[in-house]
Amino acid sequence: KEAQVLDIQVQVGRTGVLTPKASLSPVRLAGTTVTSASLHNQDYITEKDIRIGDTVLVQKAGEIIPEVVRVVKEKRLSDSAPYHLPDHCPVCGAPVARDVDGVAIRCTGAECPAQLLRNLTHFASRDAMDIEGLGPAVVEALVNAGLVKAPGDLYHLQAEKVAQLERMGKKSAENLLAAIERSKENDLSRLLFAFGIRQVGQKAAKVLAVRFGTLDALRAATVEELTAVDDIGEITARSLVDWLHSPQAEHLIATLKEAGVNMTSAVQIAGDKLAGKTFVLTGTLQRFSRSEAGERIEALGGKVSSSVSKKTSYVVA
Repeated sequence: KEAQVLDIQVQVGRTGVLTPKASLSPVRLAGTTVTSASLHNQDYITEKDIRIGDTVLVQKAGEIIPEVVRVVKEKRLSDSAPYHLPDHCPVCGAPVARDVDGVAIRCTGAECPAQLLRNLTHFASRDAMDIEGLGPAVVEALVNAGLVKAPGDLYHLQAEKVAQLERMGKKSAENLLAAIERSKENDLSRLLFAFGIRQVGQKAAKVLAVRFGTLDALRAATVEELTAVDDIGEITARSLVDWLHSPQAEHLIATLKEAGVNMTSAVQIAGDKLAGKTFVLTGTLQRFSRSEAGERIEALGGKVSSSVSKKTSYVVA
């Protein structure tokens, strides 16, 4: 049946993806009244050329989910204009960016309320700040109680308030705060990964931490200086620069710095003896763990890979 697009509203999901939704004039379909339909993403809107004020043909996919089939263009208003998703997050105001090789458009805010649960869970995860006991359920309890509104708030939690949360208690609260305190000593590479910056995974975080040594030095780096680092392309470099200089990120970094979170790399460049060489480490080594051996190699300018390729110089077993 036909319905009119009264408005297009944008929702921000837990992963920061902006999802447009059409508000429709009420229409009866398959036994219920439909007043809205998901428009999925910008590509979907552009392909169908859906505009505010348009008359559209609506159906229920599988007799359940309302969807826009097409625009009835002969009924289009003369002053209508193509619709584009906003350039800034409607929740926190941070710039948005499109996924590389994808259709999703995401908020880049470091402290966006809409992404708080996801951001906190990632921040505390094993490969990031490794805060034992701070899983999704506890994160949700802290957020629902209003105790945490950004990652920096974790370092100002009070044991007596945490102990009042459901299924926590005094001992669990003390253990959690001790784990949070220990995370202050983590290497810069873990902190960089914990930030959840687009395009900056574990490997890139480690390379950047070793190359620049401190977060302040990394923040002072230009796109050109970043792309000069092995494995850091222009897309990653621009994403990093944009994130590090956003107001939300600057506030988060200042909060963490004030709390005493380490922002330096434990691995310092000791030379370039292994520059240009790539190593694959496998099995149990006699004198080091594989991570320790990897740190030694990187400190001497070499690279460590997880698999053998034509770029491999040495396999250490």
